[in-house]
Amino acid sequence: MMTAGPLVFTPDKRTHFRVPFTRTVKVRIQDKVHGQFAARNLSLGGVFLEGAVNVPVGEECRLELHETGNRISFIYTIRGKILRKEAGGVGIKFTGMAENCFMFLQTMILYSSDDPIQTAEHFLEEFAPAPVSIC
Repeated sequence: MMTAGPLVFTPDKRTHFRVPFTRTVKVRIQDKVHGQFAARNLSLGGVFLEGAVNVPVGEECRLELHETGNRISFIYTIRGKILRKEAGGVGIKFTGMAENCFMFLQTMILYSSDDPIQTAEHFLEEFAPAPVSIC
């Protein structure tokens, strides 16, 4: 389920870089499992899920990403909101997550990038502290 084209990050009207992300994501709405869907791409700001996600735009949801290693498993939970729908799936904007989940997403994006150094620099620019003015 890879998308065609280069994997290099290119800024567009979105504020976050996107990378291919081929994992299954469980979607919960109002504490009920709505289904599991294949992710197409991922950014620090959201994810695109493929398939017939029958949820209205604007609906709040909770996403679960399961990460399994040799000796340990994690479930990362992310709060989100359905931002857009199209024939192939839905775009979900992240609205909240724990710090360890944010670090996991950064790691996934760095590993999926063709240019991890440029990606890390973008992370630093994007999340740099605002300058402090002294009155």
